[in-house]
Amino acid sequence: MASIAARSAGRWLAPVCLLGPALALLIFFYVVPFLRMLLESLQASGAGSALGGLSTEHYDKLASSGRVQRALWRTLRISAWVTLITLVISFPLALYMAQARRWIRTAFLVALFVSLASSLIVRNYGWLVTLADAGPINRLMLTFGLIDAPLRMVYSEGASVVALVHYAIPFMVLPIFAALLRIPPSLADSAASLGASSWRVVRDVIWPLAMPGIFGGVVLTFALSMSAFVTPLMLGSPATALISQVAAEQFLVQLAFPFGSAIVIALVVITFIILLVFTLIVRKVFRAQV
Repeated sequence: MASIAARSAGRWLAPVCLLGPALALLIFFYVVPFLRMLLESLQASGAGSALGGLSTEHYDKLASSGRVQRALWRTLRISAWVTLITLVISFPLALYMAQARRWIRTAFLVALFVSLASSLIVRNYGWLVTLADAGPINRLMLTFGLIDAPLRMVYSEGASVVALVHYAIPFMVLPIFAALLRIPPSLADSAASLGASSWRVVRDVIWPLAMPGIFGGVVLTFALSMSAFVTPLMLGSPATALISQVAAEQFLVQLAFPFGSAIVIALVVITFIILLVFTLIVRKVFRAQV
């Protein structure tokens, strides 16, 4: 009996030791603050404690606020464009990396990891210089006579989209690349030997089998874009503010913590619902195990 109990304890001890630190980090730094923010968002105006006087008035205010709704719609639109553009760029890149020679693959991986390691603020300043009225893009177009006057590209939605795509590419490429490496090359060779064109091999063989990696990249990119704050703050303008900037204004400027918490909770719930619907679509259409 003692040996059976020891074996049973051993089976539980290993998962607890392996998952314990991660679960503790998740609970104390994510779950607890989220629940605290949820209680804050339900606090009635003038209530002395987040535990009393619960009300949905801040969610009612959120639903009737035109600025919040415009910022939310803008965030959804920009996140969708960033995810789509990043996927269009990243899938061919990941496919090339999976089929390239080892030294070429290593060079691309090093470039991706360097991009991840570089400061987000430094990259945003780089785009500010590149897209400025006197930046290299405007000067080049002026030199070739493509434009008569410099184009205003910074402090716009387009600038935010470009910088967010640059930021998100590693998060899209790496999951797709990992999924492509797990696909046996013999499958593509067999399809080609049966007369399938290169495009059809990619469409009917590689794309469906790489769907778990594509799913992971899309989820990461969309979630990062929905919660982006620094990039739209530096490259956008008050007229192109995203929902994260509106929430930060409520916390830091207006000191309206319950209303800011309601905005954050709404953002989290909407993002979760969109990703849940996307997951169900991927499972239903592509029958992928995600």
